[in-house]
Amino acid sequence: MGKICSILLALALVLSFTVVATPVSAQLPEPELVVNITAPANGVDIMGGVEFIVTANVTNNGTLWAKDVKATIGISGNATLKAGEVATKNVITELGVNWTAAVNWTLVCTGGGPVSINVTPSGKNPNTLNNIVLLHSDTVSIDQEKVLQVTIGAPADFAAFNVTDEFQVTANVTNISSLNATDVALTISIDRYAQLKAGEYATRPVGYLGSNATSANFIWTLNCTGDGFSRITVSPSGNVSGTPIPADALTPATVTVKQGVFTEANITLVEGWNLISLPLIALNSSINAVLAGLDDVISVWHWAGHWYSFVPGGPSDLTSMTDGKAYWIHMGANQTLHLAGREMPEGAQLPPTYDVVAGWNMVGFKSIPWNASNVTAKDYLDGTQYVRIYLFKNGVWDFIPGPAYDNPKMEPGLGYWVAFTEPGTIYP
Repeated sequence: MGKICSILLALALVLSFTVVATPVSAQLPEPELVVNITAPANGVDIMGGVEFIVTANVTNNGTLWAKDVKATIGISGNATLKAGEVATKNVITELGVNWTAAVNWTLVCTGGGPVSINVTPSGKNPNTLNNIVLLHSDTVSIDQEKVLQVTIGAPADFAAFNVTDEFQVTANVTNISSLNATDVALTISIDRYAQLKAGEYATRPVGYLGSNATSANFIWTLNCTGDGFSRITVSPSGNVSGTPIPADALTPATVTVKQGVFTEANITLVEGWNLISLPLIALNSSINAVLAGLDDVISVWHWAGHWYSFVPGGPSDLTSMTDGKAYWIHMGANQTLHLAGREMPEGAQLPPTYDVVAGWNMVGFKSIPWNASNVTAKDYLDGTQYVRIYLFKNGVWDFIPGPAYDNPKMEPGLGYWVAFTEPGTIYP
């Protein structure tokens, strides 16, 4: 009996220790990391295009010090880390209980609109080296503001003038931000075939322009100087708190005018690759003149035994675009190419002819009238030894099948890959 009592007593002691041990285990000390973004303030307006600092405090609110504390920034919207910055940064090797350490990043605004910024902490439990699970991030939102926006009141886009005309450009500027702008000015620029009248100044001072204020109208007088399209741009400039307003916070305005007598052909370009040709003899075959007005050209390519290419602002060996040839144009967005040209050469010039070589040729399509829709490949290529014709339209390959080569019809503005078995000449 005494032995049984001893066993029961021992069992009771074990159970009592088990009950006591459980709450002690649940109360083991743990680090707890809390982020507080101290700059920029939530909801603040920041001028688009400028650099700004994001500063965050990381505090250990736990009951055990934290090891290898880091912080990671996340950005949603038109802002990015400055070159050389990394998203995850070391904050401190050891962060004691109730201690705080700071970390910061430099960001660059890349446009307008709201930006959400989130900072998340991380670290390790020094006893277990496991990742800390008690983590609290912080988020702020800022608004990147466009500041100055130009409006051109006259002339209307694609207004027509005689080559000897004098015409006026009228524009104003509005401060569309909550910031006050100083030293505001407007500058006019013209890419071709027009110039400022003698005595006119390109830049006009506006001065101070408060939030949501619009300037008076400013007028420039221009003279036409030749046939074709001219692109006229009025650009704003100014300061906010003594800092020049970045380009990302400025919105210029542009109009295109038609001068003189010529034929206009419009070629639709889609985002991505386009295989095109010029359905007219361009007034100016310089590639920069042909593509003037297109803001989203990535590159242009032409095959003539080897590849010739053009990259805006970069090294290029493709310097012109002419009728009779086809070109690949890589676009970053949908746009329309407005071509100023003529159906036939004027003066002491022969009608156009286009030579081809044996093998693959990038062939353009030109007809009279330039927008003819009933010309077959057989008619266009008559007299040459062609064996295969491909076209590329709206991102899709197609071909003109033989032997009739009459369906689909050839289209003005499209380019073609044509294989010839021997050299020849196309007489459009």
